[in-house]
Amino acid sequence: MTKTGRRNATEFARFGRVDGIGAIEALHARFEDHRFAVHAHDTWSIGAVVAGAKDISAKKGSQRVFGESQVYCMPPGNLHAGKTVGGMCEYVMLYVSDEAWRQQCAAFDVDVRQLTRELPGDRRQTRLAQAFVDQIILSPETVDAWSGEWALFCEALLGKYRGSPCSKAESSQRMRTDPGLHRAYEFMHEFWNRNVSLEDLSRESSMSASEVCRRFSSAYGLTPHRYQLVLRITRAKSRLLEGVDIPHVATESGFADQSHFGRHFKSIFGVTPGTVAKARQ
Repeated sequence: MTKTGRRNATEFARFGRVDGIGAIEALHARFEDHRFAVHAHDTWSIGAVVAGAKDISAKKGSQRVFGESQVYCMPPGNLHAGKTVGGMCEYVMLYVSDEAWRQQCAAFDVDVRQLTRELPGDRRQTRLAQAFVDQIILSPETVDAWSGEWALFCEALLGKYRGSPCSKAESSQRMRTDPGLHRAYEFMHEFWNRNVSLEDLSRESSMSASEVCRRFSSAYGLTPHRYQLVLRITRAKSRLLEGVDIPHVATESGFADQSHFGRHFKSIFGVTPGTVAKARQ
């Protein structure tokens, strides 16, 4: 469910929420003179400053300023306030449960404590965070339909902080013969167009969610959700070349809508589904 509130032509605050991946909340706001009282959240607060700057310090006389293109993470219970610096700030926020965020950090071999330090500015990560927040606000059904959207976002966001996978010393070929990992692989292929979660793969492989993600990545070169995305898109391309119409292929491949399907298709093949469909004619 999505709610939108506006104060005037220049200030706005848009809010959205998805339940399918652990009740993640999203906010995209732009303020000029609004001040937040000191408060704390019971979730992780993952923010990115799109334009301007903000001071989130909870203490009078002190400053904790984040400027344009900075991404920051605050753990649950972290006291903070909020005010603009220099007259304006546009930013996005994600509010994620401690369990959901720690699971993703563990899956991508990231020390969650590293993220609470001051992080360097990164325009790409800021654009990534804004795009994901806006997706939750404007098209929550596309995120709820497949938990892979959340996992792919975390993969891109956390990639630069990733450590050395603990299973790196094992050869990929040897790992592929592991019975548990093979069961996870078979399950993904059997239910390729469904919402296969890390919990599903954890159950099938008898490994923890973080372990199956790390080991699958080492064995097959892609994280489970990215592997499933490529599998979906590859099969969809074959169906288009068989003459099946685009809307039917999008639905058959498990995508929430045609535009959502087209975005992922182009990100992998560099062309739209329509271009491939025309080549068949």
